[in-house]
Amino acid sequence: MKSNYTCRAIHAQTIGEGWIKSIKEVMDFGSLHYDEDIIIKEILGLNIEILNPKPEDHIIKKYGDSAIVKRTLAKFRKGVVMLDRPFTYGACIYDHSGVDQFEWMIERLLTKNETKSATICLLTPGNQSANLPCLTTIDAKIRNEKLVLQFFFRSQNIFGRQYANLLALARLQNDLSDRCSVGIGSLKGYIASAHIYEYDFSDAQLLISSKKVHIQDKYYTNGPKSIRIE
Repeated sequence: MKSNYTCRAIHAQTIGEGWIKSIKEVMDFGSLHYDEDIIIKEILGLNIEILNPKPEDHIIKKYGDSAIVKRTLAKFRKGVVMLDRPFTYGACIYDHSGVDQFEWMIERLLTKNETKSATICLLTPGNQSANLPCLTTIDAKIRNEKLVLQFFFRSQNIFGRQYANLLALARLQNDLSDRCSVGIGSLKGYIASAHIYEYDFSDAQLLISSKKVHIQDKYYTNGPKSIRIE
């Protein structure tokens, strides 16, 4: 008998396809758990591989929340300040304790094309904040003249955030490959807690059933008590 916490794997051609498959995986195989006062379906350990990642995706353009995409892409950019957020991924990547980790990765990749150590961490040791980066590790490797980007998420809201996170990572992958003058390989990684909140269950079911659905982010209105804006 399989454990409820068996790792699952997703393989897809595009980010949009990977998103839909990830939603279905969590809805079909996720175990009921909770985040503070909100029920979630959760898979502990979801591997995902996108073979042809692109920063533009027709499935996400059709179904995703454009405001979330815009905000997430901004959150990954260099020099962007968001006064309502305790951190941005841009700061974690481009100015982590005074280190431009993007340039650090580029230097390692250009110095040794086959390097296995162009890996960065976005966490700050000892940080006691209640709101830590969900994306904690990014790794770049050049193999067969293509840049493969890998990642680790400690936690990811699959229905409400995954699509935007993957678009932002695909853009980062593009930037890295351009600087290294190589092609773009796969985008893949591991999500320790792949989950969907109860308030999104019905919309998630509609989406994986190919039915009409209007996705609008509800995290700050319906999410965990410590997050909700009331």
